[in-house]
Amino acid sequence: MNTPTAFTEMKKAQDILMEAIDKSARTNLESVQKLLELNKERMTGLSDVSNPSDLIARQSAAFKEYAEHLSAHMEALTAIGTESREQLTELGQEFAKTMDFSTMFGLAEAPSKPKAKTSAKS
Repeated sequence: MNTPTAFTEMKKAQDILMEAIDKSARTNLESVQKLLELNKERMTGLSDVSNPSDLIARQSAAFKEYAEHLSAHMEALTAIGTESREQLTELGQEFAKTMDFSTMFGLAEAPSKPKAKTSAKS
């Protein structure tokens, strides 16, 4: 392994991380925008509530919609994390295959020594 290869691999890892951060930030932003829209819809819908049971039914529907949205949001973030982890794992495996530790640490193959025979005593 040479120095330009190491820097190339580090650049690839950095690109993977930056892409994951960008995707996560965009997903979070989209989620917040959706939640703001849901809140706006709920607030405007409360003006025509005529009785308490109608209010509770609408709140229940809103909570269900929020929960579904947040569940989908968490699934999207999990998918982003899984994808980037797989890419980094693959990159790490390729990087490890090209590493040559013998030149890095100055290790040379040790000469093999013949084994001494031991005699059993009676």
